[in-house]
Amino acid sequence: MNRRIDIGIDGGGTGCRVALSVNGGPVHETTGGPANIVTDPAGAEAAIRLALGAALAAAGLDLADLQDARICAGLAGGRLAGAADRFATRLPYLAYVVDDSVTAFEGALGGRDGSLASLGTGSFFIAKQNGVIRHHGGWGFQLGDEGGAAWAGRLALSLSLRVSDGRMPDDPLAHALMQACTPHPVLWAQTAKPGDFADLMHIMGAYPESPIAQKVQGAVLQVLVEGLRDLGHRSGQPLVVTGGLGARLAPQLPAGLAKDLCPPQGRALDGALQLARGLP
Repeated sequence: MNRRIDIGIDGGGTGCRVALSVNGGPVHETTGGPANIVTDPAGAEAAIRLALGAALAAAGLDLADLQDARICAGLAGGRLAGAADRFATRLPYLAYVVDDSVTAFEGALGGRDGSLASLGTGSFFIAKQNGVIRHHGGWGFQLGDEGGAAWAGRLALSLSLRVSDGRMPDDPLAHALMQACTPHPVLWAQTAKPGDFADLMHIMGAYPESPIAQKVQGAVLQVLVEGLRDLGHRSGQPLVVTGGLGARLAPQLPAGLAKDLCPPQGRALDGALQLARGLP
């Protein structure tokens, strides 16, 4: 009997997700642990194996059935040269491995030309014009991810130190951030992870009128506008802005960009599954 098994995998620093469908039927979804193929390839492999095994079991299948499968995995870190191909060789089954920005774009735009800006904990920009994909950013907290929540949280904390030094007027947000980062922000930052900096944005949300909050919001909005400009977004084509910070600021985009805004058609996991369905 001819059988078609399509599997989409979405993996990032906080977890992975698997979607499996047999012959275009119901989609079985499972979740697993972090799957960044650069920072922890062994951990990513283990997390994906477990989540995939659970999806197979939910569909009444086992590992032997993967010989019939078309698999697309969009994984964090896949954009680095050679990373996707190296990780693909770790898997005991044939899989098309790409950066998670590619599957996020496919899910958000549904295959159409257009642009996607993602401002979550990190950030990236990606566009497709006449079948050609262009993306930038997403280089991680240490060297990039401008406009993401971790970057914005670090900026807010840095500005709080300026208040402490008397370089900026007193600001209640500064005091709240300093108290959250005990015993001192400099010591706290030595062990803080990107997610810890991103969590500071929840504190900032309670002080919308704060001068620091206004400065940070303006800086993120500037990154968003400049990122879309550098990406070459074309007026009149769909523009999707995702991520908690992106969704919050998208309505404040200049009119020329705001008119192109549209909601995402789906998730990165949906994009991975759609790309798997397109494999021969």
